[in-house]
Amino acid sequence: MPPILSASLAINHCGDEVDLTLRCIQNADLEVTVFICDISPDELTSERLKWSFPGVIVLPQGKNTGVSLAHNAVLPHLQSKYHLFLDPGVSFHPSLLRTMVSYMEAHPNIAVLSPRFFRENGQELFFPRRQISLRYMLGTALAGFGGCFRHWNMEYTFADNDVEMPAPVDSAPVTFLLVRTGVFSSLNGFDPAFTSTQEDADLCRRIQEQRLGSVVFHPDMAVYCRLPDAEHFSRTARTHRLRTVLRYFMKWGITW
Repeated sequence: MPPILSASLAINHCGDEVDLTLRCIQNADLEVTVFICDISPDELTSERLKWSFPGVIVLPQGKNTGVSLAHNAVLPHLQSKYHLFLDPGVSFHPSLLRTMVSYMEAHPNIAVLSPRFFRENGQELFFPRRQISLRYMLGTALAGFGGCFRHWNMEYTFADNDVEMPAPVDSAPVTFLLVRTGVFSSLNGFDPAFTSTQEDADLCRRIQEQRLGSVVFHPDMAVYCRLPDAEHFSRTARTHRLRTVLRYFMKWGITW
């Protein structure tokens, strides 16, 4: 009988941060089928991981297809009840996966469950929790100017909310996202139009638009992230995000 939980990591020019995440899965108190979706074919990382972590299933993509298509590669192989998307560099307590699966088992109306995020130094990280809108995008881009921009950004990421109980949200980051496998499969995975950003926002919106379940943020569940700070200041990354947001607006319409 296959494990109740499977997980996929999309790796692209990863260092030892992927080892950190795989060790956490290995040490978890729940059996997990792990897929490595390799979008850096010019490297030998996935071959090394097969030797270091016996049992992982490597799905080489042949080229950098983007995160969403990499994760979609697991669709024909999934036999689990729940599937976890997570980034290399994420770490967590050994009991977290069982806790999250048990919570989903007890709440069959939930389609997506999302934890709280922290840096390794304990500083909390705030990811988008609401649907993308024009004011929230302005807030994200111009939060440093303060005023209404900072307020909009805080509202978008729930940074202005002291959430103490599980709460329904519009969106959950693919950095660490637990979804019912049947729901993900019924949607044929992520929309390939969103290759590396906004794929999670689009997935959550499709789930809710089709009434397949709710998206829930649970503040008592925590993961820790090792983030590449340089990415957030890359002009190329910012340009790509802007284009993807425009694509999102073209699909779902522009709201203030």
